[in-house]
Amino acid sequence: MYFASTTSQPQTIFGSVSADFENHTPGTADDAAINVTIASDQVNVIRHLLPARFLQLLTTSAEFTLSGGAGSEPVTPTNENVLRETTFGTGNVKPLRAGNSTILIQKGAEKVKEITFDLDTDGLLGVDLTVLADHLARGGLTDMVWQQEPELLLWFVHSDGRLIGLTYDRANATVGWHEHSLGGSGVVESITAIPSGAEDQVYLSVKRTINSTTVRHIVFLKSLYFNDDVTDAFFVDSGLTYSGSATTSITGLNHLEGVTVTILANGAAHADKTVSGGAITLDRSSTKVHVGYGYTSSLETLRMEAGAEDGIAQGKIKRIHGVTARFFQTVGAELGPDTNNLDRLPFRDSSMAMDQAVPLFNGDKEISFPSGYDNDAKIVIRQTQPLPMTILAIMRRSNTFDA
Repeated sequence: MYFASTTSQPQTIFGSVSADFENHTPGTADDAAINVTIASDQVNVIRHLLPARFLQLLTTSAEFTLSGGAGSEPVTPTNENVLRETTFGTGNVKPLRAGNSTILIQKGAEKVKEITFDLDTDGLLGVDLTVLADHLARGGLTDMVWQQEPELLLWFVHSDGRLIGLTYDRANATVGWHEHSLGGSGVVESITAIPSGAEDQVYLSVKRTINSTTVRHIVFLKSLYFNDDVTDAFFVDSGLTYSGSATTSITGLNHLEGVTVTILANGAAHADKTVSGGAITLDRSSTKVHVGYGYTSSLETLRMEAGAEDGIAQGKIKRIHGVTARFFQTVGAELGPDTNNLDRLPFRDSSMAMDQAVPLFNGDKEISFPSGYDNDAKIVIRQTQPLPMTILAIMRRSNTFDA
């Protein structure tokens, strides 16, 4: 058992006698206790110990490893080797192992580092993950957790309470940042993940002001929605579900008292209602109802790089005149060149019964683009209803003008 960094010995690691975890009496036998002080040109206060290929010693100024020397030799009082691997420095947030990498928040709290073993140097190599979207971490990150199932995701809490995600699947060369704004201006204070069956359940402590009172809700992230039954779609925050006999009265909403809530009733978007006395009254009788804070999901593409006959397309005048978006299990979406010019895509047709929810759609939707000529040529897709939207592809029909 290893401990490290006392007040008087901030650079020292203390290892117990083998199989006698409470015994830290030093000695020279191979199974005796170990006492190692990092020797370096500056003070390196040890903040975290992390088991990996070797024991990683993560300090305020650098990252070290403790090993028994060459290969897989054990660490003993007479065979101990401390190597400085990288010089980033680690913050107060506890690092974690994701796959075969160490993920840490660097001192300053605005950079996320991926520490992996590099065969070429026979040591650890640090990669800055926030270089892909450094604006998301500005202001500092205060907590993080690793969700391995059902998808490989790192979750971070920003100092201002935002929830930030990082899809992290190195084996398939997939690394991408995304921000999740909670309904009702919810502020995330802490986060954790707990194994639950076939997935890791992510729990959040969320602070809100409701009826002029500060409250905290313990919430969890619902599983990814891939289901043919649209009535099961749950896309509200801090929500609850009613399932039973047909009714217009939904009770048990005391935690949302005075809040204007978003509603999905029998798979169809319902007009918003305000909770009074812990209840709402629906405009139509329903058997399955999801009620909670509404939120908006949006995607904006990067500047277009295509169509130039001479060099690159950046900085050149472009025009998108049509878009085809490929959806999977989707109902409800808006598409346009920017957030102020969005057209709602039609998902209901004349063959569908008007008193039933629109079934989930798989396939392509085409739209003529009203955009003019500019240098960016972006596309925005937005979902404002409590319904699922999965985008598989976006195909643009455009012109780039070289002159």
